[in-house]
Amino acid sequence: MNIALIHTETDYWALGSRIISAVLKREGHDSRLILMGSPERQYSPDTLSALKGLISDADIVGVSSFSRGSEKAKQVINAAKSIGKITIWGGVHATLFPEECGKEADLVCIGEGEYFILDVIESLQNGNNWKSVKNGAYFKDGRFIINEFRPLISNLDELPIPDYTRSDEYHLDSNGFNRIVTQPNKSEPIMFTGSRGCAFHCNYCSNAKLKQIFSGTGRYVRKMSIQKYVEQASALKEVWPQASYFYLVDEDFMARSVEELREFSKEFPAKVGLPFECMASPPMVTEEKMDLLVKAGLWRIDLGVESGSERTKREVFNRPINNQKVLRAAKIINKHRQVVPYYFFIIGNPYENRDDLLETIDLINQLPTPYFLRAYNLVFFPGSFLYEMALQDGIITSKDDSGYEMDFLAGLDYRRHSWKQKELYLNGLIFLMSGKSNKWRAGVFPRFLLRFLTNSRIVEFNSRRPVFIKAMVLSHMAIIKIRRFLLVWLRSLVKDPRRIYRVGARERSCEVA
Repeated sequence: MNIALIHTETDYWALGSRIISAVLKREGHDSRLILMGSPERQYSPDTLSALKGLISDADIVGVSSFSRGSEKAKQVINAAKSIGKITIWGGVHATLFPEECGKEADLVCIGEGEYFILDVIESLQNGNNWKSVKNGAYFKDGRFIINEFRPLISNLDELPIPDYTRSDEYHLDSNGFNRIVTQPNKSEPIMFTGSRGCAFHCNYCSNAKLKQIFSGTGRYVRKMSIQKYVEQASALKEVWPQASYFYLVDEDFMARSVEELREFSKEFPAKVGLPFECMASPPMVTEEKMDLLVKAGLWRIDLGVESGSERTKREVFNRPINNQKVLRAAKIINKHRQVVPYYFFIIGNPYENRDDLLETIDLINQLPTPYFLRAYNLVFFPGSFLYEMALQDGIITSKDDSGYEMDFLAGLDYRRHSWKQKELYLNGLIFLMSGKSNKWRAGVFPRFLLRFLTNSRIVEFNSRRPVFIKAMVLSHMAIIKIRRFLLVWLRSLVKDPRRIYRVGARERSCEVA
């Protein structure tokens, strides 16, 4: 059968859709990938008209989205239904809001879609009720029906490498849809994951709710074997021979055992041979694991800290990792001067008060230099426990004012949501501390200024009169956009990311955000 897989988010990698496409092709079906990332909030009539032409020969149209791309997904589904296509909506948003999505699509996929889509195809081919497959949900006579869930895929080694064959792939850009027939000559990182699920239950993340939904269907956190992990990474390197490094987006790469990382430290450099970046949680960082990852080629490590307030982490985020564990992990990482530490913090959180934010600034100041700091603009992701908490507490009234449409990487965007105005001055200071930090400065601030800027009288004055901080925040957001452009340009010129970030120079490292 012919299946069109459409991804409405802006990420080029579209890992979920690509793995489903690879499974379909392995079973002898035709799959067309259509990536419809767009900075616009809605697709134009011309784009939707062109899309209808692209999917005219499809038997099934599958659409995948997060919450941010959900409104666009509705447009795509309506366009496909207008020409008589069977429509299926999957992805995280569909899993968390199946009833909402069921009002648009013929069938909703709740959870993993690899074997779900094969069941749908088999039922269609055999003339059976294709809506009754496991993981499916749909409306019938005004009643919403959720079918039985299939077990979670326990053995990730059985899944094929994501589909980058370019056999039938289209990308949307400002000029319309372009067919991609050759591999882009990219020196950018290769995004790859060999695991599913997360061990934590953070309220701001969808994983906590997904764990609840799929309770009893199998182990939630699953990992590829190291052998398979390296095998797939090696194959991806052949696809992108110009790639500068791997970005391993497993939720917590250091959650693997020492034995696994020992094997990885031998196999990855021998068979892949590129530097890599990975994510980790502070409790999982140990001397031995760091030594092994550095041996394997680690050049940057991302640590989710989120807040320096113990109250916030415990009562709001449900991520009770105390500051001593954060500092212990930071000191271990800092011993390896060839590795760039990248610490993640969440700002714009209306549940935080002045003391919480001052504790965060204090923790940031205690981190051993040099390091990089990234400030994420809080979004109440629809379906998360924090979203439900904000609804119950009256901070937001619906998905519409949850901030789901925001680019949470683009800075402290406080203008569209009133709940972003709380403690704007201190949130703005943390945002301005993002980027490079060394002995002398934290982000844009010389370190000697921070004690003055966090003085109680200065905080009170600027909290009452936020003109200064608003101007600084908007200026820094503009700088971030320019810096992103420059970073892409630098990556096209310099293959080794360690040269861009000057890894190894003690207080001169991390030159580019």
